[in-house]
Amino acid sequence: VGGTTAHLLGGPILAITLGPYGGLISMTIILLIQALFFGDGGLTTLGANVLNMGIIGVFVPYLIWITSPKNKKGILTGAFLGAFIGDVLAAISAGLELGFSTKFIYGISISVPAMALHHSIIGIGEGIVTSIIISILLKYRPDLLNLPKISPKWLSKFELIKEV
Repeated sequence: VGGTTAHLLGGPILAITLGPYGGLISMTIILLIQALFFGDGGLTTLGANVLNMGIIGVFVPYLIWITSPKNKKGILTGAFLGAFIGDVLAAISAGLELGFSTKFIYGISISVPAMALHHSIIGIGEGIVTSIIISILLKYRPDLLNLPKISPKWLSKFELIKEV
């Protein structure tokens, strides 16, 4: 619809497990590999893709997750909301870039709503997937999450919790 596309980004899980800077570096490498080997986006759009999926799609979910309460419900809710909001904001940014482009046949009035709508649905899926992965990591490998130094009571049986 409106010359747009929608897909999961993967930035939220990168941000939560690697931190925002590690997530940005990882996302940039992923986007570069996609551009060079698969022609996905290409080199001419690499900067825009890094802005949308690497900066917005990684830092927004991380900021939402890191400011959420650090109990089980808060961690999972923060992961879901961060993924959802990060996806939608990254999509709106891409819609604005497309809409302002002189080469794109649709304007902002078409591209932004199309991207926002598609990624609202995708964002729900990304939020669910991110929450499931975080839930599994909380149970089996909480050391891979950037949790507070003092662990919550429900995590006390795990000794390996990464220091902030």
